[in-house]
Amino acid sequence: VLFGFGRIGRLAARELIRQAGKGQQLRLRAIVTRKVDEQQMIKRAALLENDSVHGRFAGSIELDMERQCMIINGQRIQMIGSNDPSTIDYESHGISNALLIDNTGAYRDKEALSLHLKAKGIEKVILTAPGKGIPNVVYGINHRDLDIANGEIFSAASCTTNAISPILKVIDDQFGIE
Repeated sequence: VLFGFGRIGRLAARELIRQAGKGQQLRLRAIVTRKVDEQQMIKRAALLENDSVHGRFAGSIELDMERQCMIINGQRIQMIGSNDPSTIDYESHGISNALLIDNTGAYRDKEALSLHLKAKGIEKVILTAPGKGIPNVVYGINHRDLDIANGEIFSAASCTTNAISPILKVIDDQFGIE
């Protein structure tokens, strides 16, 4: 589940769709935005289809207004409107034991992100920004230190941290950094 569909959410959606059907990859089932109506769905589909940096989406995007779904490369993705993450019933959409990726920037600490876990169907939460009071994960640096089985909320740290930390780790391991 993508909670938020701004730039980061749309890029995450493109990647999840691209990898669908390749073994045990994640599969996008729903996108949550503040409001879902015909105008919003048309706008969101257009923004997904055309990115100013990554170009045109390589695939098909259809809208099912009646069911409030986007059908992307044949995958039905439920659009859900909500301002309160704790009240969403994902199970009513056939979604259970789900990983939710919060990319809104509105929920940044453990208490706020825990609201997602109150929703029916959500098991784990990943924040796409630095978080407070939760493990900040940078693959190649500390990903082996995670207790994924027992943790529920994680942060993917910042784009800056993910861009520079692996490089600095290699330099520090080889030469040291003062």
